[in-house]
Amino acid sequence: MASWLRLAAVLFPVAVVGRHDLAARQSSTVTVNLDQKYQVIDGFGCSEAFQRAVQMSKLTEDQQQYTLDLLFSTTKGAGLSILRNGIGSSPDMSADHMVSIQPKSPGGPSSAPQYVWDGSDNKQLWVSQEAVKRGVKTIYADAWSAPGYMKTNGNDANGGSLCGVGGASCSSGDWRQAYADYLVQYIKYYLEANVTITHVGFLNEPELTTSYASMRSSGSQAADFIKVLGPTLEKANLSSVGINCCDAEGWSSQAGMLGQLASVDQYLSTITAHSYTSSPGSPMNTRHRVWQ
Repeated sequence: MASWLRLAAVLFPVAVVGRHDLAARQSSTVTVNLDQKYQVIDGFGCSEAFQRAVQMSKLTEDQQQYTLDLLFSTTKGAGLSILRNGIGSSPDMSADHMVSIQPKSPGGPSSAPQYVWDGSDNKQLWVSQEAVKRGVKTIYADAWSAPGYMKTNGNDANGGSLCGVGGASCSSGDWRQAYADYLVQYIKYYLEANVTITHVGFLNEPELTTSYASMRSSGSQAADFIKVLGPTLEKANLSSVGINCCDAEGWSSQAGMLGQLASVDQYLSTITAHSYTSSPGSPMNTRHRVWQ
């Protein structure tokens, strides 16, 4: 299951070398110019989506605090500064599903919402609060999929597209506004718990159809939704929340989507990409920040 930022331990093979080779290597000089700036790093982070936060909550109190310190403390651990939460789309919490704040369809895209907030969000709210206590200021809430009733396949898993974007019509109607309202309500629930979501996303690896939460989207289809999400955030006085897009599976895949996002450039905050199918080989051609 794909994650946005991962911590990796890299083990290098150790070779036995002769004295001559060792002496040559020891004589090498490395020069570091602290005044030379190449790029800005927004931070490093992790995700406790797909009920990993639930697993953490089942530890003893001492183990919980130890684990949280290892992740987020700048004095006792890694000092990670970004947390990526999964916005649930599932009707239940079976297996490792992330339950939705609106598990059942309200009846249609224009029907009054029927949100359900359990004050937990798969225990991600608790992890977020603990991360904030330890200095984390960047919280990225991202949905792997819209709820199934908003999609062409009627399921939050197995691909399908958001009803209403280009090429994705549904008998139930256009769900773009309802999905935007849904994301805004999620952000508001966190605000009520004194946690500020700084960035929001609505896709994860949109090139993939998977047996878990997934939603297909091209760059043009993403733009069709951002045209609705941007103004909806502004209307809710949440224009400070940055819109991220699109967490493509590979760096080159995301680069290929950029041109299709040009019409909504004013609403974008950060371009997000993974490196499972292609690694970063060159900078993205964008004025926006880029996260991998």
